[in-house]
Amino acid sequence: MRVYISSDIEGTCGLCGFAETDPDNPCSRYFREQMTREVAAAVSGAQKGGADDIFVKDTNYTGRGLIPDMLPPKISLMRGNANDIYAMMSGINVRRFDAVMMTGYHSPAKDDANPLAHNAVRHIETLKINGEIAGEFALNAYTAGYFDIPISFISGDKGICDMASELIPGIITVPVQEGFGGATVSISPSEAVSLILESSEKSVKDGYYKKCNVKMPESFEIGVSYESRVEAYRNSFYPGVIQVAPKKIRFKSTNYLDVLRFIHFCING
Repeated sequence: MRVYISSDIEGTCGLCGFAETDPDNPCSRYFREQMTREVAAAVSGAQKGGADDIFVKDTNYTGRGLIPDMLPPKISLMRGNANDIYAMMSGINVRRFDAVMMTGYHSPAKDDANPLAHNAVRHIETLKINGEIAGEFALNAYTAGYFDIPISFISGDKGICDMASELIPGIITVPVQEGFGGATVSISPSEAVSLILESSEKSVKDGYYKKCNVKMPESFEIGVSYESRVEAYRNSFYPGVIQVAPKKIRFKSTNYLDVLRFIHFCING
């Protein structure tokens, strides 16, 4: 069984400030270690559940959040940013995976479930998919859905775990913290690791992951609100984009790969 793990950092247990996510900032070391412990637990759980081929993508914004020698053996680890359209799911197209897991995920911009709530890049005020506030989880979930790969497990803040359960009713979640204004209230780091280990194993054991398919919409309407009018104007020239307000653009497609290309050039670019 092959498992793909997309690992972010802003939903790591106890983390509450962007400085704590920057690998070039000394204060991030502890939280990078906790991020790695949580990923290691997901890897070990997947292996206990029957996975024998595990691919881990480090999606901290530099792709350098994880500490490699703290991870279990017999995995493939992608560090850095490939700069392809799959972004936080880079590598998902290189082989056939049976299940996807996500760790350290966080709520999208304009949500109060995490003081670090944001979208793929921070110059975006809001991102909507078919009229609903969305963020990195939704984009990545639909990427998994495009490849017909179930998402069996997610850990992160309570808000994103709730969103994941709405999109994928069978998904197993481990909320490790909850946001209150500019603060977070978390469970203990060691408990987070234990719960992730137990839950990730359950999510793939005996074919449980097969009930965690992502239901893909028939079509996608992407609405983006930028902080800058200049960004909206510049990206209005992307094929198929309509500028609907000074800071807002809209893009529609029935092909999710077209959506990923739009995101790549008009949001991540």
